[in-house]
Amino acid sequence: MATLEGRHEEALRDFVWFHMHALEHDKALSGVRLSFGLGYWKELADLYAPARDALDETRSRAEGLLLSGQGGRFEFNEVVAIDRELDQPANTHSLFARIAVEKPEVARQCADLALEAVAEVGDFELASRFLPHPESYLLWLSEGLNSSIARTKGLAPALLSRRRAAYVRNYCSDVRTVIKVLNELGNEDAAGAALDWAVALVESRKARTMVSRELLGS
Repeated sequence: MATLEGRHEEALRDFVWFHMHALEHDKALSGVRLSFGLGYWKELADLYAPARDALDETRSRAEGLLLSGQGGRFEFNEVVAIDRELDQPANTHSLFARIAVEKPEVARQCADLALEAVAEVGDFELASRFLPHPESYLLWLSEGLNSSIARTKGLAPALLSRRRAAYVRNYCSDVRTVIKVLNELGNEDAAGAALDWAVALVESRKARTMVSRELLGS
């Protein structure tokens, strides 16, 4: 509301506070913090230069912690989310490539978060070094989707539909990245098997239909 009413300084204070302190009050806001929260902040940044400066500073702080050895998966996830909002996958790739050399253990912990950006810029050599085992990774992704879908039981139909659509969209995005990497590495058979398995692993019939439609067009 403050953004729409032109109260940009107030809106920026609210977005920064939410980003820095939301998890102190409710851990369940983790996803919202790095999706809707950053999305609204980016909208303000397009109108108000100090908001963009603050967003860049937030990313720089997380990157600094990672490179100094004080940060890990939490900070890298923050960097990835900000780079995604700013449409800067090359920045995620550059940071991950550096971490892969300087902090290989941290790179292994964050590889799944970096994979989309690494594939998007076409560095499939780096992707191949850190790509989790496809079957294990798809099993982990599907368990996350199935768990998230299960938690929507009892929600109002409209809210359930929105959340299910968001969970499916994120899942399919991750699956497409795996398939893209496998294809680029010349593992077409593995890519085809991964595609079929990604659909079969979804427990909810409704969600499975949605996944099949997104991934297979059927």
